[in-house]
Amino acid sequence: MNNHEGYYYEAPKHKKTKSGGKLLPILLTVAVAFGSLGFGLSAGAALMNESSAVAGAASEMDMSHTLVGELVSGREPDALELQLLRFSANESSVIGAIREVSDSVVSINTTTVHRDLFNRPILIPGAGSGIISAENDDYIFIITNHHVIENAETVQISIDDYISVLAAPVGSDREADIAVIRVAKADLHDAGVHNYKIATFGDASTLEIGQSVIAMGNAMGEGQSATLGIVSAKGREILTPNNVPVETIQTDAAINGGNSGGALVNLRGEVIGVNTAKLAGVGIEGIGFAIPSNLVQEIFEEIMERSTVQRPFVGFLGFTVDEELMQRYNLPSQGAFISEVTRDSGAWEAGLRVGDIIIGFAGEEIEMLDRLLELIPLQEIGSYVDVVVVRASSSGVSEIALEIEIRDANAPRNF
Repeated sequence: MNNHEGYYYEAPKHKKTKSGGKLLPILLTVAVAFGSLGFGLSAGAALMNESSAVAGAASEMDMSHTLVGELVSGREPDALELQLLRFSANESSVIGAIREVSDSVVSINTTTVHRDLFNRPILIPGAGSGIISAENDDYIFIITNHHVIENAETVQISIDDYISVLAAPVGSDREADIAVIRVAKADLHDAGVHNYKIATFGDASTLEIGQSVIAMGNAMGEGQSATLGIVSAKGREILTPNNVPVETIQTDAAINGGNSGGALVNLRGEVIGVNTAKLAGVGIEGIGFAIPSNLVQEIFEEIMERSTVQRPFVGFLGFTVDEELMQRYNLPSQGAFISEVTRDSGAWEAGLRVGDIIIGFAGEEIEMLDRLLELIPLQEIGSYVDVVVVRASSSGVSEIALEIEIRDANAPRNF
């Protein structure tokens, strides 16, 4: 599980056995919390009212079909009839969109090897989602999140949540949290799977705030499901697990563990985003994020062409030290405070350490982290960059010059 700046990147969830019995503990909890006859009667009344509402909705749907027939003959509808038609049309659009994309969204099950206290291997199952995005004569290609398949020993996909087929890696962009895997058509054929479909991608730049969207994926590892919401905001910048800012679509459609890598879909059945994260915290509800389809397609094409997306990488996490923060915590300088250094990275091997404050990078003065993050992507992979840091130690404060190698963040990894 990764948690960066409050953004919760759903770790692959363990695949759960399908069973109605899993609701019993929740129901028992409710019964204990509200354990009275009055609650039972109220719940029963609510259930009857809900049943009546469902029956009423069904009757309205039947009426709408009749109304459509009458309107064809030329009769003008009144306000209530127009509202009924809109309700019917919207419901039909949602159902139609889900049907359109359901054969393009796959459940992903992974196996990752961990080590116990005695260094014995333990196989950990996980789950995520993916989108069938292209095919050739031999394979279908599936987009997912990088964090869904990261460090996996095996990856399997399922279109119907029952028959699973092994997948193989094509490439990843860790910085943007996008990966591509492939499945052999021969394996699908041998498994009796024929009902897959290549997803249609829409233009995320045309989205409007308030527009209805559907989040589809393998929620909680239970198999394909769909949740309805709206576009809450566009261009919301979040940090990926590698501390790289990415502009996303914000939605209140529920995105839960296992949904990562799944599709955010408009009512035309077009994929307009890849579900990737949600905002987690006390009192926070309904704030999820999807990577826009336009960016996803660019990354997908580059991975398909070169099996990777080259991104300059230094190897640290940090935050800005402004004047107020410097005075409050008696820090020696403004700049970019280093809170974490990736081992075996260029930064680590050059001697950058937690607690250092970067004040110079590639000949430019650094007063805030944002400027540093702007400069890193401009560096050439394989080159060395001059970095100046301020370091406090028991012997005092000193400026240290480092020479850091710029490496590729997306070095290939296989499963």
